[in-house]
Amino acid sequence: MLFPKEFPEKLRSSILTSEVVGKKVKLKARGHEFQGLCPFHNEKSPSFTVNDLKGFYHCFGCAAHGDIISFVMNNEGLDYKDAVVKLADDFGIAVPRVQVDEAKENKLERDFLILEKACQFFEKTLYEESGFEARNYLKKRSLNSTIAKKFRLGFAPNSYEALSNYLKSENFTDLEISCTGIIGQNERKKFYDKFRNRVIFPITDKKNRVIAFGGRTIGDDMPKYLNSSETDAFKKNQTLYNIFYARKAIFTKGFAVVVEGYMDAIALFANGVENVVAGLGTALGVEHLKELFYATDKIVICLDGDAAGIRAAKRVSEIALPLINAKKNIAFAILPNQMDPDDFIKEFGAREIEKVFSNATPLSESLFDFTLIDLGIEKNQKISAENKAKIEANLAAKIEAILDASTKKYFSFYFKDLLFSLGRNQKNQAKNFSNFTSKIYIKPANNLADSLAKNIIAFIVKFPELARFRDEDFDVHELHFINDNLTHLKELLIDLIENNTETQILKQVQDDDGRRFSQERHPELVSGSIPDTNKINLLSALENPEFHNDIEDIKNILARLGTSDLDSALIKFRVLLLRDLLLQVDLQYKESLSRIDEIEAHQTIFDYRTSLEHRILSLEKEIT
Repeated sequence: MLFPKEFPEKLRSSILTSEVVGKKVKLKARGHEFQGLCPFHNEKSPSFTVNDLKGFYHCFGCAAHGDIISFVMNNEGLDYKDAVVKLADDFGIAVPRVQVDEAKENKLERDFLILEKACQFFEKTLYEESGFEARNYLKKRSLNSTIAKKFRLGFAPNSYEALSNYLKSENFTDLEISCTGIIGQNERKKFYDKFRNRVIFPITDKKNRVIAFGGRTIGDDMPKYLNSSETDAFKKNQTLYNIFYARKAIFTKGFAVVVEGYMDAIALFANGVENVVAGLGTALGVEHLKELFYATDKIVICLDGDAAGIRAAKRVSEIALPLINAKKNIAFAILPNQMDPDDFIKEFGAREIEKVFSNATPLSESLFDFTLIDLGIEKNQKISAENKAKIEANLAAKIEAILDASTKKYFSFYFKDLLFSLGRNQKNQAKNFSNFTSKIYIKPANNLADSLAKNIIAFIVKFPELARFRDEDFDVHELHFINDNLTHLKELLIDLIENNTETQILKQVQDDDGRRFSQERHPELVSGSIPDTNKINLLSALENPEFHNDIEDIKNILARLGTSDLDSALIKFRVLLLRDLLLQVDLQYKESLSRIDEIEAHQTIFDYRTSLEHRILSLEKEIT
């Protein structure tokens, strides 16, 4: 049913959100809001709130968020138009009709019927003798029969008339068949099957009706992928592959993943990543993004890591600018080594690709990176004033495309901050790092976070007393590194130290220089005990294939530490802890700048970051 475009807004202003949600959720009034158990995930304590004044619901547990229309869409499994009609019917609001062409509507229903019959033909042919090579192709792509049947995969035989003849036998005319986009016509006006010797991927709409087909050749025919022609039912710039199956998972997970092709979408879905849709061989467009923003507030664009994928990502970053706001945003997940999602998930698994999506680069940061690529400027090189002016002009043009005032303002702030720090920060960091490495014996590594963590662990091995370190900032027991594996290694080391105790730390303990210390001198080394390190080899006891490379690195660090007394070691240890904290604060600062809804917190984080830098420099002056 068609209705005027302003009608949904009339529903939002006429119906209270609590009235709609209250039919499915038991709500209790809490001040100006209502609270209840979230209907979208299992929970025992209510974290689901409804605000009638602002007209939305929000779950602090699973991040479900939306208005009355999105609630009905996701709770009832309906598309946008059907949800609007259901809401109107439920609350007795007449739906104003837009005049429709009944003849056109009848023709459309006939088209759907022909396409369904064609789909059944392709499905049947896949499992016949002629579909042997197609079945082998799917097997090589690790697709089993269960997935093939779920996505209704099929095979088009190597014939110019097999499908046409079948549809004619089902009492469809040449004219009817030709209007569905799956039959071609040559110069002599003779009809022929477009899809020949191809694996067939049915393309469905949001109601799971077949509207078109994609075909992948299993021979040498070109093009490799072929789509149906556009029709009244099928518009490439408005259609996303797998939207029917993905919709529920998109809502549950709180974001949609967009990949390039059918096989990528199917491979992810088959491995449990179900919030995934794909384009149809054409560039992702504005209408595609709008369609997804109806269902979710966040879109992750996961394109192939090759040059073409990066160009496509850059284009999406620009066409998305008029659509984003404080709630609606996109991010980019560029896979390493020019891999596509199908390759990546086969090699690393679903868990790793989920991590890639969770850590996708926000649009603001991506725009900055794409600008540097366009201008041929390396982040790590010295950047001249002239080049900074070019970068600023390029970014200013992009900012102008943003329609939402708040988003435009904070993107501008973010870019100015990056431009100010570009080159300048790197010079300072290089100077500080060089100074730091000469005194703390850090070996420069590709991953500074891992290098810091391994140095911290090395100090604990060298001075087991540090396993009890605790001050106003840190408790070694509660310390978490960015690398979970190294956090686990640190925890095993501390357990090993504390389970092999012979000497009480509160008693007099002699360090390498023969000096003595007590808890009065070192209150940060809290009550506890240390092992007799001559009787156990800490690193040997921790040997495990999981930690082999890490332990080898730690041994190398220990070899460079040399002799040092506990007083000096404590200063160096604090510096290491503060530098690790600074690194993690930097990540939070970067994230606060790129996330619009948290941008106002970035000044507080910046001030804290500055204070940490001052403390580090002050401590480094004490290192002899």
